[in-house]
Amino acid sequence: MNKEPETYEELIRYKRCVDLTSYYELSKEELDKIYNYLEKYPQVSIIGNEESLTLKVNDKPEIQPEIINAKCIDGSIDGVELTNDKFTVIPHYVPSSGGGYSGGSSSNNNNNNNNNNNNR
Repeated sequence: MNKEPETYEELIRYKRCVDLTSYYELSKEELDKIYNYLEKYPQVSIIGNEESLTLKVNDKPEIQPEIINAKCIDGSIDGVELTNDKFTVIPHYVPSSGGGYSGGSSSNNNNNNNNNNNNR
């Protein structure tokens, strides 16, 4: 990012790009490209996964999405979504190891308690 932010919007855009470096390995040129996309296209979405960032202009389907090969360096996330309005981190989902249905025990206990109360 070649220039100092002068407006609030530029400052937010700059901060989001800097925040992105906490999650992805990016060169200065790649950061400049992301910043320029955010500046040029109000409806841009930048979607990150484990190995890349996709820059897509939502309101201009004639503009082909660009892909930046960038390795995610934070194993606790599955990706990010960055627009001019938000920066969302998608946490890594780890399925629970419970492995089955366990909802019946609570209702069975309630039924037993109800039956015991009715028998008094």
